[in-house]
Amino acid sequence: MPTRWFLAGMGLMLMCGLAAAEDKPVASGGSDVYVIPFSHLDLFWAGSREECLSRGNFIISKAVQIATEHPEFRFLLEDEVFVAAYVESRRGSPELDELKRLVKAGRIEIGPKWAGIYQNLSRGESHVRNQIYGKRYAREVFGVNPQVAHLGDLPGYTSQFPQILAKSDTPFMVQTRMGPPDRSLFRWRSPEGSTALVWNAVKGYGWGTFLTSKNMSDEQKQQRIQKDVADLRKNYQGPIFMNWGSDLFAPSEELVGSVATQNRRLAPLWIRLATPEEFFRAASKVEGTPELSGEIPSSWANIISSMSHLWPPAMTAVDTLLIAERFAAINFVLGYADYPQNDFERLWKLSLQTMDHNNFGQGGNIGDVRKLEYAEEVIRHSGEILRDMLRNIAERVRSPFARSTLIVVFNPLNWKRNDIVRTHVSVYGDVGPSDIGDYLKAMRLVDEAGVSVPFQVEQSYGTISRAFEMVFVARDVPSLGYKTYFLTPAEQAESFPDVCALKLDNPDPAKPKRIFGTDELESEYYRVTVDRATGGITVFDKQWGRTVVKDMEIVATEMRGGDSLSKEPRSGRILSNVATQVEVEENNPVRTVVRIVGDLGGVAVTQRLFLHRGVKRIDLENTVDWKQNRFMKIEQLFPYDDPEAKIRYGIPFGSAEGSDILPNSGPHAGDEVSRDEWKLWRQIQDWIFAGTAEGGITIAADRQLMILGDGVIRAGMLRGTYSSLGVNRGGKSVLIQVPPAGTYVFRYSLSSGKGDWAAAKSYRVGMEFSSPLIPVTSADGLSSKSLPPNRSFCSLEADNLVVSAVKKAERDGAIVLRIFEMEGSQAQTPVEFLGRTPALSEVNLLEEELNQKPQQALRVNPYSIKTIKLSPDRNQQ
Repeated sequence: MPTRWFLAGMGLMLMCGLAAAEDKPVASGGSDVYVIPFSHLDLFWAGSREECLSRGNFIISKAVQIATEHPEFRFLLEDEVFVAAYVESRRGSPELDELKRLVKAGRIEIGPKWAGIYQNLSRGESHVRNQIYGKRYAREVFGVNPQVAHLGDLPGYTSQFPQILAKSDTPFMVQTRMGPPDRSLFRWRSPEGSTALVWNAVKGYGWGTFLTSKNMSDEQKQQRIQKDVADLRKNYQGPIFMNWGSDLFAPSEELVGSVATQNRRLAPLWIRLATPEEFFRAASKVEGTPELSGEIPSSWANIISSMSHLWPPAMTAVDTLLIAERFAAINFVLGYADYPQNDFERLWKLSLQTMDHNNFGQGGNIGDVRKLEYAEEVIRHSGEILRDMLRNIAERVRSPFARSTLIVVFNPLNWKRNDIVRTHVSVYGDVGPSDIGDYLKAMRLVDEAGVSVPFQVEQSYGTISRAFEMVFVARDVPSLGYKTYFLTPAEQAESFPDVCALKLDNPDPAKPKRIFGTDELESEYYRVTVDRATGGITVFDKQWGRTVVKDMEIVATEMRGGDSLSKEPRSGRILSNVATQVEVEENNPVRTVVRIVGDLGGVAVTQRLFLHRGVKRIDLENTVDWKQNRFMKIEQLFPYDDPEAKIRYGIPFGSAEGSDILPNSGPHAGDEVSRDEWKLWRQIQDWIFAGTAEGGITIAADRQLMILGDGVIRAGMLRGTYSSLGVNRGGKSVLIQVPPAGTYVFRYSLSSGKGDWAAAKSYRVGMEFSSPLIPVTSADGLSSKSLPPNRSFCSLEADNLVVSAVKKAERDGAIVLRIFEMEGSQAQTPVEFLGRTPALSEVNLLEEELNQKPQQALRVNPYSIKTIKLSPDRNQQ
């Protein structure tokens, strides 16, 4: 019989089997193996972005070709970024029409997400936008509603993701790394209670590729299938999901024949070509599926410290974009500006590509530079949108003073804040810009009531007038709103006490043999000592009455090379930061600054410590002058003395305890860190807390790697190692070292007090650190002004809720707010928006109505993510 006719006959048998499987209940003893042909569509890994997308076009074309010829063939396309590239480059072609037909028929399946982004690292809103753009593209271009998120090659999973899936109409998920080896199928429960049905690819996402191996006989393939299935059957009796494919694999026509051949050998075991959705139709009928909860920390946490030049811009890009959306939505409702919907969508899609899970691959420096360029473009463009929107507001704020320059301080978060402001202010004369003699005589900074505010001029300069760079502490800045300060001329400068009382151990040049002691700085909240010999910092909380950290310092662990993902071959030596200089740079009415200069194994390290008036926290700024040919892991140590302390830290849309790990999960692949190290690694969102119900410390950070130890939190700063990219130049292998030489700055903030993490509002401390107050100067005091000096645009009465997004709806003129609960308690609150309390309509994450009656108050369950729409009157003031 000709091969084509034989395969067609087998295809008919497979299709009949699939049709029967849709309605067949699956009980214990189910024996079907669903072979899911797919390609893990890596972006930036196996070439430049354009090369990967072009390879993707080839893969899709070949899948269409095989599916057209073989009705039983199936194929999965993981991410819409590849599908969109194919659609754009094949517009108007018969191949595109055929792809659409096959997708509509359910024979080629496309996933619900836009790109393959990291789970633990990415912001919660990044996961939502990934779903919004992926699902919308599938619906609008192909007329389908993807149901299965296939998370190829991701080295960690965040515990709120089941809720994100459930609230974006995606009930199923495939996990391809790190899952528990004794649980092939389980329901993954989020902290709020939502679940997703998960297939855990215990055998790896490239498991089934042996079916088309040219190095195995049909009998060997049969034995391999029987053995692998028997392994899975030790813990699971339902249908089995077998991926065929791997990184940028193109489909093979031989797979159709191989499946047919094995089905003649394996009865009663039956193999069927299928899509993920076809598998889950059967798997969802399995009875007694276990339910698990918890996160899976990343086994590639080193990427943060090895990619110190890449990840901070990616995070800054998202944060800037989110703040720009908030104030653009407010401008839109007030009638001050159009909402730049298309710009935001383009920027979000660029941002998602910067969080793709590939670096240091065959795309090499080209791919990494492209990701950095995308992050910088998002920062630049969304920053311009943000500044325009803030200016629109600031220019409408009125002043109660005849002569003043306004500093309008914006708060992008949904609670009232006290925080530090650094700003640039230019002052001008009434006619000639240089007519500013009254300002040059003396200046006051006052609030609306005329109450003086201490400020410090860092530097001043000018051409036709005068500019000042100044710092002050803003107090009670309204929720998602602004407070205005006024720089006014004065007859004489005001005097305020310095932030700290100092007891300095100044060396006496006449006594060269003296022994170094400590410098002591005492503010209203803390007593800080700095060891002049070691640079170690000890902090005593005056309100709590105890030492909260002792000998806080920067150290390095010497390495013997390694790689940028998981290999950490230690030499056994710990390198101390040798302090060469300790000095108090500033002590004024606004802040005290201590500078510690050191040497860390030949790497210059400068640490600056900040204490501010009226703000209970200590900020650290660590500057590393990094050089190549250094193999070490540099960390900031935060030692705490409480053997009963528990760890809590921020995750996307919530928080997790240090012990909150999905049972029996962990690393087992060769490119993953050892299990003992993995247990201590965490990728945090903004903050981490160590303490008990009695009290503790909160550390906010602009880097996400934290390593947990006995009585110490080790903040990962920078790790010198080798890239995983193998390079050959002129016939010789070349090892690429990362990160590149340069100056790197790492910022942390320490706060402390009585009570646990919820009482301390640790999440607010972290989010404030990531979203500082934003000052805008206004010099036009002549035109009419419609806004008061202080205003909140959006506020909630419940203090355990966080607003993660304020934006215009994707498809109409309504305003969308996304809000999540942080502390594990129920909340009920009205939502005040632009001075009114509008009716609220709850929608899912895709902004689809939930057929509920409009409510006057928002009800939020513990750890729940809520998305609401409201329809405020346009142009309301």
